[in-house]
Amino acid sequence: MNLRAELFLFLTFLLLACDNGGMLDSEGLASSGSAFEQFTRASQLYYRGRLTAALEEFNGVIYRYPNSPLVSDARLAVRRVESDLSGEELQEDTSSSPSVNARIAVVGKPSVDASILAVGAALRTIGAGVTEITDDQAPALTVVFYRHGYDVAASVVADSLGRWLSHPDNVAYRPGEELIGTVAQGYDVLVIVGSDAVFAPSIH
Repeated sequence: MNLRAELFLFLTFLLLACDNGGMLDSEGLASSGSAFEQFTRASQLYYRGRLTAALEEFNGVIYRYPNSPLVSDARLAVRRVESDLSGEELQEDTSSSPSVNARIAVVGKPSVDASILAVGAALRTIGAGVTEITDDQAPALTVVFYRHGYDVAASVVADSLGRWLSHPDNVAYRPGEELIGTVAQGYDVLVIVGSDAVFAPSIH
């Protein structure tokens, strides 16, 4: 058993040991009223073989509690569960999670303000410095633009959006030096959140 598996079991047993009567449901699963409880519930579901449900709960930790110290472990768990679901072997690496070292402007029309805020909060979980901007002239399609030298960061952002959104499920990214200089001067990556952005159920 690896260290992460031991951590999951430890958290699960710790919560069970601290049961105060209202923390477990009729199936003996932890509630999801806090980041810790939701992480524990996800771990329980994983060890019961309910991978899809576990994936939803781990994603819930990431999106409901973006400032929790459990977010990085939840992201690792999501990778593990997705690997288990696809039947592919998870490639171990030395980095704990994808990280974006870039200044990101998230821009959209006022009508998609809730989506702008949700994208900004989600991007902060991968280490990005984010500013949300509303602009009446913003396009209606979701796309990522980047300045020279920030193509890798833009790729991570576009890939992350592809996981967080149920539509569009493939977010394009392309150079946009001039556009960024006009719309969001001083930023490295520009995320346009269009009216086509529909979040996966685990976001809300």
